[in-house]
Parts: sequence; C-alpha cells; structure tokens
Amino acid sequence: MKRRIFCLVLCLALTLGTTARAADTAAVSVAVAVDGIALEHLSAVAYDGATYISLYGVTLALRPDAVITWEDGQLVARAEDLTLSARIGASYLVANGRYLYVPGGVKMDDTGDTLVPARTLAAALGAGITWTGAVEFTSGGTPILSGDQFYNSVDLDLLARVISHESGNQPLAGKIAVGNVILNRTKTSGFPDTVSEVIYQKNQFPGATDSTPNAESIVAAKLCLDGAVTVPGALYFNGVGKSCWASRNKTLLAVIGGHAFYG
Repeated sequence: MKRRIFCLVLCLALTLGTTARAADTAAVSVAVAVDGIALEHLSAVAYDGATYISLYGVTLALRPDAVITWEDGQLVARAEDLTLSARIGASYLVANGRYLYVPGGVKMDDTGDTLVPARTLAAALGAGITWTGAVEFTSGGTPILSGDQFYNSVDLDLLARVISHESGNQPLAGKIAVGNVILNRTKTSGFPDTVSEVIYQKNQFPGATDSTPNAESIVAAKLCLDGAVTVPGALYFNGVGKSCWASRNKTLLAVIGGHAFYG
C-alpha cells in the first residue's frame, strides 16, 4: 500500500513542472541514515548552505506508523501525534500547527520527491540529528509541540494585526521582517520587554491593532514566533525612499518590497 501511495505522490508531484526543483549546479549528494541504517534510496542534497532530504522517505523511516498522502497540492503525513505538511515552493512546512521557516523553499527533485531541510524535518519529528559524513537521524523523540500549546494567543493576534496593517501587501519575507522588528525590540534595551508593550508604545504603530489580519500575515506571525528571521538586527522600518529618524541615524540593513529596514 505504501509503495502505491509513493508512486501516486511522485506522479502528482511531477505535474508541478520544474518550479522549485532541487537541481543546482552546486548541489552535492549526501548519504542519509536512520538509527545507524543507511537509506541509500533517499534523495539528499546539500546546497545553498542547507542539506535537503526526502520528507517521505525519512518520515516513514522514523515513523513507520505514519500515513503519507498527496492532498491539495501538498505532501501530508499523519500519525496519532503528528500532522505534517509541505507544499513544493512554499517557504515553510507545517508540523502540528507550527510554522517552520524554510528560507530556500520546499524543493522537488528530478524524480518528483518532496525535499525539505534535514534540521527542520528533525525538529518537526522530534528526531535527533548529527553529521558524521552522512546525515544521521535518531528516532525515539516526541514530535514538535502543537501550535495551540506553543503560540501565545495574545502575542500572535497582536503581531499578526500589526504585520497585516504595516505590510499586508508585501511579500512574505517583508511581513516576517516587520515581525522581526517587533520581536527584536523586546530583546533590546531602550524598548519595552513584551510584544504588547512594544506594539502599544506611544507613536509606534498607531491604529495597527484595529486591522483584521490577512491569512499570510497570520502565517508570518507564526513563523516569527517560531524563529524565522529575514533581517537580523532590524529595529526600525519605513517606506523605501521616505525620510525618517531611522533613515538619518541608523544603518540600512535591507530593502524588502516597499520597506527599508534599519538597525
């Protein structure tokens, strides 16, 4: 049955074309093992500073109880304590309602296999991971804590509202960067210590919490709370080309979409 499902997954994945394929001139093949057993049939490539592996193959090796299907254009793995999904080309995978950032995007190899970063998949599955000339996974851990348990609902709601208000029409990376500004401030002297205090600080984000967040802004907020960073050290942002205190006094770190970020 699993072999038939795998064939179906491959056939459907191949219809997606060449977008987000893992083919890369700098790609290097990497061996994969689970609990000391080599998985020679799996896809594993290292490129762009990350090692991508087969979501299907590694998940089944670590969790043979999982049922993996292709649904609505994405690969979905389910077990009693796990729901994991990845859409080719997306900048994240979703595990038990947690949004885990994949900066290089979910990939597809030439066989149609769905590839995700090894570290990200290990975190989702609760597996140990080491590099010993091969990517070594160790089973026995508990899958990632659910989003309902992990995310602070108040912080999530406020962060999503501000992201949507300030950058609702910006690319996902820009939305994440706005969230980074808020979270970075909570860890920086001279700013309040909590998300709500930063957002409600006088003259900082007036009216932002009155907006209803769009879907991608909610995703961006979850990604930020799970550690996604697109502009490290950003503390301020403004429209590109617009003069403000930060543009005159702080270092320009990045421009994403219509926003310039400073630190």
